Amino acid sequence: MFLARVLVACALTAAALGRHSVMRGSTLLPKWTPTWDMQQSTIVQPCNDSGLLDPDFYSQFGVVDIDWSNAKQLWVVPPMMCEELLLTQAAVLKAKNPNIKVFVYRNLVKALPWYSSVRTKIGDPAYADWFLKFGANLTYHVPQCDNNYNPPKCTDFYHDQDQTPEYPHGDGSCPGPCDCGPVPCGEYLWDHRAGTPLRDWMINEWLLGPTGLGNANVSGFYFDDGWFNVSQPIASWEPKEGFCDHSPIGGATEEDLYCTADMGLTQADTTLITDNHAQTMDAVQEAVVAAGGWGWQFFTGFSTPDNKTCAATLSKICSAGTNSPYYNVALQHGFTKNANGSPVPLPSFNEDLATFLLVRGPFAWLGYGWVGCGVPYDFPDALKADYGVPQGTCSETAPGSGVFTRVYSKAVAQMDCSTWTGTVKVTAE
Repeated sequence: MFLARVLVACALTAAALGRHSVMRGSTLLPKWTPTWDMQQSTIVQPCNDSGLLDPDFYSQFGVVDIDWSNAKQLWVVPPMMCEELLLTQAAVLKAKNPNIKVFVYRNLVKALPWYSSVRTKIGDPAYADWFLKFGANLTYHVPQCDNNYNPPKCTDFYHDQDQTPEYPHGDGSCPGPCDCGPVPCGEYLWDHRAGTPLRDWMINEWLLGPTGLGNANVSGFYFDDGWFNVSQPIASWEPKEGFCDHSPIGGATEEDLYCTADMGLTQADTTLITDNHAQTMDAVQEAVVAAGGWGWQFFTGFSTPDNKTCAATLSKICSAGTNSPYYNVALQHGFTKNANGSPVPLPSFNEDLATFLLVRGPFAWLGYGWVGCGVPYDFPDALKADYGVPQGTCSETAPGSGVFTRVYSKAVAQMDCSTWTGTVKVTAE
């Protein structure tokens, strides 16, 4: 999960509530039954690092995406069971609401050894070429060993300690020396130059297997991070010196700035890794959708336009009807953010709800992306209301009025761009 814990645009629009990823929004649709039900058309990406999420509250949402940091203070106790507790959390939510769709976190850039499946592979010499290594005869910028052990626990596999459980304190505080099996705890990196064997394992076992879509309680994934072979701009929320992908030859997102130097990688290396990672992501999207699942990065993002762009944006969308770029896609509409850059507390709920009902198609979700762990989300009663089904697409009430309306069988949604006021009036119970 991103260090700054903020919403950033990845391949989606600024509203799409993403983190770094090279995957793109898609015109594909999930194999789920479409619904106009408002409550099922909600989405959230929560985290409670002290334990499991409250099922009474979070089971209200239609889609819940569970971060790796969830229940962290439970799974840092050896043996680390992050992967298993994601399934436990999914089962708890699904038991409360059988219609809910639960996504679980996967990182196909960073090999995180607090996942049992990763720890098994990283400890088996037969799979050593699946992981990037420290370069030979170099001075490293990150520790190669965990000196809390006697003798120190060391490895030739490259890793940093960013967002890593540590003893006595880290991103998760272990009760004793952190135990990630045969290697020190840290953020390791998959070496996508391993090609088909690594790709096949990721897809067929880690994603489609029993801890992924092969589990009845899992409906999809969040795929984090990316690889680049050119230096990326440093975002405002990132450390001023940047991360590894800000090096002259690119690198992995949100990994130590000097990771390519510490691994002795060349421009040719980062290009080959980037190309193979992209091939993996294409294959992942195809396989996950074919298996009936979905990925956070597959959504097309949208947000309520501000008062300066409201009329022009909605005029273009409404005049396009069902040919709107937001109608025949899996739409994720993010709640408007406040002056602090967060949607919590909701600053413009009425406008967001009205705009969502104006532009949405049969596959659409309104809600929260990543905000952070322990965030007090809100679920207004209006998200539980029955608005029926649309009787057509949205339209401007009069040319140039800046007032846009869409009639549903049980409600009328309206956005007045001249005053930037949204209303949803229930017309039938």
